[in-house]
Amino acid sequence: MNQCHDIQELISGYIDQELSQQKAQRVRLHIESCDSCRKVYEDLVAIRKEMGQLHYPECEEAKLENIMNEPVAKTLGLVGWIMLIIGLVGFMGWQAFTFFTQPVVPTWAKIGVLLIELGVLGLFLRVLRQRLIARKTDKYRNVKL
Repeated sequence: MNQCHDIQELISGYIDQELSQQKAQRVRLHIESCDSCRKVYEDLVAIRKEMGQLHYPECEEAKLENIMNEPVAKTLGLVGWIMLIIGLVGFMGWQAFTFFTQPVVPTWAKIGVLLIELGVLGLFLRVLRQRLIARKTDKYRNVKL
């Protein structure tokens, strides 16, 4: 049974011809001799065949282009990012100023809060940078659906 479990994990790759020659041969030989695994194989082949015959409604290209490049959505996204950045930096600056100017707060607490704020700011800037890089380097950006 353990061999069947291992083979069944490879069947999808076998159907898609993604396995090495050795693994593909191992799967083929096992399928020929095991009724349970052959049934799984036949079911997956039937599902793949049915999926290939599905028809999806076509969307007019102009309509699809409008949906993908809607100026209002792009503008709102940009405005949202700008507001988030300004709000985050402004709030952290105000909080840091009021927190660090109070003499009652111990120095170790001030340093701890500063490190947390810098950490949050660093993580935020990292995510923002990754989003901007992904936006520029997305090789599927101009793919038409």
